[in-house]
Amino acid sequence: MPLQIFLNATLRPYVSGYDPYNGFSLEVPAGTTVAQVIARLGLPGPEVTLIMVDGRQQEADFVLQGKERLGLFPPIGGG
Repeated sequence: MPLQIFLNATLRPYVSGYDPYNGFSLEVPAGTTVAQVIARLGLPGPEVTLIMVDGRQQEADFVLQGKERLGLFPPIGGG
């Protein structure tokens, strides 16, 4: 199942040639968890503090069904 993945801020350098405007597609089997995708991409798990699947916040153990849009965010601060 192809996922459309979008990385934000400090997570982008972990994927060589990442296009911040279009993200990238990744083929994974149905039943894959977000945590497994994070590990497969070589992202440091503790650096991913916000996970969005199709615009809804999820946890790392969320099971992907197919063709979702996955957004991964590092810690975000503001003032």
